[in-house]
Amino acid sequence: MKLIGEKLKQVNRESILASIIAVVLGFMMILFSNTVSDIISYLIGSILIIRGIVKIYYYSKYQGGYNVYNYDLSFGIFNIIFGILCIIFKSEFQSIFRILIGIFAIYEGILKISLSTRLYYIDSGVGFLSFLLSIIIILCGVFVIFNEGIVITTIGYTLIIFSIMNIVESIIFNRNLNKLEKYLKEKIDL
Repeated sequence: MKLIGEKLKQVNRESILASIIAVVLGFMMILFSNTVSDIISYLIGSILIIRGIVKIYYYSKYQGGYNVYNYDLSFGIFNIIFGILCIIFKSEFQSIFRILIGIFAIYEGILKISLSTRLYYIDSGVGFLSFLLSIIIILCGVFVIFNEGIVITTIGYTLIIFSIMNIVESIIFNRNLNKLEKYLKEKIDL
């Protein structure tokens, strides 16, 4: 049981760290909305182009390594093309970025619903609050995905709200982890 508890603590720490990074990104989106969206497009496009060049270089250096399953040339060309498209079609890429943020929020919300049901079963007193926060996180994700006119500043605010709720949810879960371990141990030992 201790192994499960340690794994859950590690997942929660990673979730909190990702949320802190998202809060910082959200503040940057609010303060420097146009600049941040352009920088994100250029940065991701440049990374893909560099990665593509490296893949092609390794392919040519080792001549595919005589490996039938070596796709470095294909991956390299794909990365370069996709990187150039990210830079040229910034606004379209920013729409995709908005959708990815929404999908991430929905995914986190669904995970948190699963955790909130466990908190409810162990009678922690915060199961319903945790469930409510999870629903709000999902609604934030849906709002970001389906609101095409959303500006980068609103995405920043939504990202901050979602991340703070995620941090609160993770802290609530961490505080009740011992109760959850005890509950699971009782169920397994039956």
